[in-house]
Formats: sequence, structure tokens, C-alpha cells
Amino acid sequence: MTTDNGSTRKDYAAQGRIFLEQAFEELSRDDLRQASEKGWGAAAQIVKAYAQDRGLPHDQHFLLYRAVSRLVAETDDDDLRRQFGVATDLHANFYEGEYNERDVRVSLQDITRLIESVETILNGRHGTAS
Repeated sequence: MTTDNGSTRKDYAAQGRIFLEQAFEELSRDDLRQASEKGWGAAAQIVKAYAQDRGLPHDQHFLLYRAVSRLVAETDDDDLRRQFGVATDLHANFYEGEYNERDVRVSLQDITRLIESVETILNGRHGTAS
């Protein structure tokens, strides 16, 4: 399945990994705002991969939250909702700049776990996610 922009589940998952790598690079340069936004982007992309796989719309923020709710219901793993909430906080940090280096680093570790969990779910159903 592809979206109107032609992206597939694998495209979204791969972009999520790219954004995550970029987030850690920005963190190493002490650009906490950019690291935060890339962390948000990584989480959003992996949720888009899940939504795409399940045939769910995902072209607006609120639709990502709906997809996360379905993901949590499917897996019975409330940590996924919390981890996506952390990503939302990172998105806000891009604008507010309130987080220190440790806050961003720990948040990115949560995003890493979110991506790994969703990739495992997608891999169990369709082979490789990235």
C-alpha cells in the first residue's frame, strides 16, 4: 500500500531511522532544538509506517494519535503511548527550548525504543520494516 505521495511502509520506517540518527548527531553538536525536532520526526515516521501498514490515514497530527491508540490496543503495550507522548514533548521543545541535554538524550532513548518496538511489530507481520 502507498499513500498519495507514493511513500510505502518501508519508506516511512527508513525515514524514521534516518531522523533518529540525525537527532543523535544534532545532540552531539549540542543543538537541542534540532535534536528534539528530529526525534519527533523519527517517532512520527515510524507511526506513519504502522498506520500505512494497517491502512489507517496518517496525514494529520491527530491521525497519528489515533494510530498510536490502535497500536496500543493491538499490542496491549501502554509504553508505546508514553513513548509517543515523549516525542510530542520533543516537538514542543523545538519551539520552547526548555530541555537540557540529558532531557533530550533520555527522550531520544525512548524514541529509539518506540522505533524498535514498532519495527518488531511490522517485521512480525510483513518481513522487514526498513
